[in-house]
Amino acid sequence: VPDYIDADHTKSTATYTRTPTLSDVPYAVQMEPNLVIEFYSR
Repeated sequence: VPDYIDADHTKSTATYTRTPTLSDVPYAVQMEPNLVIEFYSR
């Protein structure tokens, strides 16, 4: 479990303790949010 998620396995619940940054979240590809914004701003 990542450090930004607090998991309670006895109650089967999970809570975000903070908003993850892009570098915290593993993706299979290199994310470039600026290209997404540029594409949809047309």
